Amino acid sequence: MSNRLPHSAWKLLRLNQGLKHCRTFLSAAYRCEEAWNNRLKTPLLANINSSDYVYELDRKYKHEGKVSAIDVDLFVNSLKPTNAKSINQDLEEIVQRLRRSPETIHTLPSTSHAVLRMLLDARRTKLILKLLSNPLTFGIFPDHYMSNLLMDTFIEEKNYTAAAHVASTLMMQEDFGPPLTQALVIASCYLYTTSTENLPWEDYTVKIEEPEEELKIRVPYLRNPYFDDHFDLRNPNHIVGKTLAWGAPLIGGEIGTNCEILGWALYNKWNCLEGALQRCAANRSTVAKSVITAVKDQLNSSEEIEGQEKILSLVNQLESGGTCVTEVNLRSVIENHVLNEVSKAEADFIKVQEDVYSAWEKMRNDEVDKQLYAYKRKQVLEEIERKKKELKAKEDIFTFFEKKDELEMLLDRKPVVQERDRTHFFPHKIKKARKVDEDYIPPEVIRR
Repeated sequence: MSNRLPHSAWKLLRLNQGLKHCRTFLSAAYRCEEAWNNRLKTPLLANINSSDYVYELDRKYKHEGKVSAIDVDLFVNSLKPTNAKSINQDLEEIVQRLRRSPETIHTLPSTSHAVLRMLLDARRTKLILKLLSNPLTFGIFPDHYMSNLLMDTFIEEKNYTAAAHVASTLMMQEDFGPPLTQALVIASCYLYTTSTENLPWEDYTVKIEEPEEELKIRVPYLRNPYFDDHFDLRNPNHIVGKTLAWGAPLIGGEIGTNCEILGWALYNKWNCLEGALQRCAANRSTVAKSVITAVKDQLNSSEEIEGQEKILSLVNQLESGGTCVTEVNLRSVIENHVLNEVSKAEADFIKVQEDVYSAWEKMRNDEVDKQLYAYKRKQVLEEIERKKKELKAKEDIFTFFEKKDELEMLLDRKPVVQERDRTHFFPHKIKKARKVDEDYIPPEVIRR
C-alpha cells in the first residue's frame, strides 16, 4: 500500500487547508540556548578535545572490554555541531558500545539529550531517526522536552516525515507525554498525512547481515512467524494511523473525533473505525468532509474488508445528517490548539529545563568524582598487593636458613600421581558385567 492517501483525498485536504505556509509553534526561548551552551564553560568539558577523546575511548574499550557511562557522557556533551561530520560514525559506534556494555544501566539522562541536540543543530536528520528507531540497539530515549523540540524543528523545515517519525516513537513507547507533546504529536502526524510533498518513509531499523555462504543450523523446532502489530509495524500508513488513533482520544473534542477516524482508516482497523463512526453518529459530532473522503478512499483501495457495507452506511448516515459533515479547516483547528498549549506550558518547560541543565552539571561532577575515587582505590589496592609480594619475597630470603630442612624435604618429595578410573579415559570400551547363572550346568561333551 502506498504511504499516501489517494489523489482525490489529497486534493480535497489541500483545498480545505488553504495555501498558507507552515510555521513553527515553539518560540526561540524554548531552545534554552544560553543555558545549554553554559556547559561548555565548565572546567570539566572545556579542556576536552573530541578527536583525542575518541581515541582514548577506543583504546580503553579494547583494553578493558567495556565503556564507562560517564566517559561517554563527557564526550557527547563536549561535542559541537561542527564536529558532527567528522565523528558521525564514531558517535554511533560509541553509543552502541555503551548500550551493549553492563555500564548501560548507569547511563546519564544528559547523554541521550546531548546526542540528539548536537545532531539536530548539525542537521543530521537521518542519523537522528536511525537512533530513535532502534532504542534497544543504541539506547537513545528522548524526553518530552527533546521530543517537542525535534517535532517543532522538523515541522518548521516542512520535513513532516521526520516529525511523524518522532511522533511514532512516542506511540511505540506508549507515552504521549503532557498536553503540549500530545498536541505536537497530532500536528506532526496530521501534517504528514495531508502533505503531498513528503520525503520517502525509510525503515531505519538495524538489519541483520546475512552470511555470504549458506549457513545451516540444526534447531529442535521452528517457531511460527509472529506479528505483534506494534513494534513489527513497517507500513507508514499503519504507523502514522495508529499514532493518530491512540493520541486523538487524549485531546478529545473536534480534533480527537476527526483524527481518531482518520487514524483507524489509515491503520486499516475496520472494527475500530466502525466503533468510532457509531460514537460520532450517536453524539452528532462534527466531522470534516476531507476526513470522510479519506475514509471512502481507504475503503476503495483496500480489498476484502469485512463489514464494508456497514461502514459505508454509517458514513452515509453522517453525510445525510446535515450538520455532522462540514467544511471545517481541520489544519487551522489543530494549529490553534497547539498554539494554545504552547501559551500555557512553554514557560514552565523552559524553567524546568534550565533547572535540569544545572542538575545535570552537578550530577556529571559527582559521577566524575566517583570514578576518580574508584580509580584511586584500585591503584591503592594494586600497590598494596605489590608490596605484599615484595615483603613475602624478602621474608623468604631472611628465613631461608631457618626453613632450610623444610624446603629440602619439599624438593625431595615426589609428586603423587592420582590414579583415575579407566572409565574416564575409555568409557566406550568398558563392558557391562554379565550376569552369572549359578544353576547353569554345562552340556556333556562327547569325544568322537
